[in-house]
Amino acid sequence: MIGFPLFYLIFVSFIFELSSKGILAVALSPLFYLASFFWIISGVGIRQMRQWAWYTLGAAQLFITYLNALTLVHNSESDFKVYAFGLTLAIQYLAHIMVSQELRVPFLFPKLKWWESGIAGMHHMKVEIVHTTATGVSTGQLLDLSLKGCFIKSPIDFESMEKISLKLEGYGQDVEVPGIIVWNAKSTVTHPKGIGVKFLDLDRNKRRKVKVITKRFVLEKESKDVTAKIPA
Repeated sequence: MIGFPLFYLIFVSFIFELSSKGILAVALSPLFYLASFFWIISGVGIRQMRQWAWYTLGAAQLFITYLNALTLVHNSESDFKVYAFGLTLAIQYLAHIMVSQELRVPFLFPKLKWWESGIAGMHHMKVEIVHTTATGVSTGQLLDLSLKGCFIKSPIDFESMEKISLKLEGYGQDVEVPGIIVWNAKSTVTHPKGIGVKFLDLDRNKRRKVKVITKRFVLEKESKDVTAKIPA
């Protein structure tokens, strides 16, 4: 994303079959610079796991869609403009899904139902949080989990970007995982107070154990979802 301006010009010159005049017209377009700005800051924000990056990415995709449409109408020499535009939309959708999996879930906006907030429902897995920058150990409840990270319900206020270590124990697995706090969630109706944690430097053995816990944990959540939807 940070190298968007250059990569975009190279991409559209081939896909949209632009002449040198067409490439220059795109490069001099104010919309091109606006789209580039939002793509670059989105890349920086995603790299740093910033919550605002999710929204700037949406703006970036909106601007680039409009820019693609204008470029195809005014500068493209392709005989397959509709297919070219469809291809750009497919690429944007794929990027959206990838970023959603990396950033939106589980760090920023976990897929938590109201019964998963700890008010009712399944007994959530407890996790021990070891603070590496300060002496102390605290506990929380694991509400969402993947190989990339997790969301933990906790009443404690944590420092953003604080490095911690998590002790996960369940489903026959026992593993200590290093991580960094990338999101502090305030208590709301849809999201309990807690933290989004990105896992750091998982070796093969730790990754295997986390994968086993994740699969069992997700299956248990899905089973609870189905039960909750069945009328009493």
